[in-house]
Amino acid sequence: MHPVRWIPSDTTSLLDIGCNVGELLTYCQALYPATRLSGIEINSDALAKARQSLPGADLRAASAEQLPFPDSSFDCVTCIEVLEHIPAKTRAQALAEMRRVVRPGGRLVLRVPHAGLFAFLDSNNLRFRMPRLYRALLRNGRRDAGYAGGSEDIVWHHHFTREELRELLGDGWEVESSRTGGLLLFPISDLALWPFYRLQRTSNVMYRALHWISNFDIGYDYGRASFDILLVLRRI
Repeated sequence: MHPVRWIPSDTTSLLDIGCNVGELLTYCQALYPATRLSGIEINSDALAKARQSLPGADLRAASAEQLPFPDSSFDCVTCIEVLEHIPAKTRAQALAEMRRVVRPGGRLVLRVPHAGLFAFLDSNNLRFRMPRLYRALLRNGRRDAGYAGGSEDIVWHHHFTREELRELLGDGWEVESSRTGGLLLFPISDLALWPFYRLQRTSNVMYRALHWISNFDIGYDYGRASFDILLVLRRI
């Protein structure tokens, strides 16, 4: 379920959709120092942190629905826990844009929340289920800082089925792998990890322990009950 496992070692160009503070790209930079790294992000605060961490990467303020790159620009595109942030009416357009910028034969690594048993524990939907508690815990929406419209830019995190994803993707893809993973520990640790992630305290002992728990849980396939789903797709 870890996206980096599906990035080919001979990848020369990589685009991360919704790169946030650049954690995935930083990991890829260490593994593949010769790879040309790019990313897009709409959260200005997160993008500023990513640019500090990755001065050599091409990081742009842009949305997935309108990628500012030419056709067939990348060997590999990653979109990890991002599609659910995009309004439902433009998700298919965003996926079409990802296909456009991937070269023929290139790969898209897509991971999203799965419509599993514990989907209701999605910490990102706490703002909708319990708005007062959310504001109290996160200081009046501090988690939404950096978005142009604040909380107005935040949409309900939809949890997908495989069938929904295949319909959204449309033609032009070959599914190389389809996996599910995570159950209860993954969503709980996600809520606990956020303050460390946002402040870039990813070397903190507590962060590493919680991250290990999260990765341990998502590494197991719980079938239809799983919290996340990963698709590895090749552009035809």
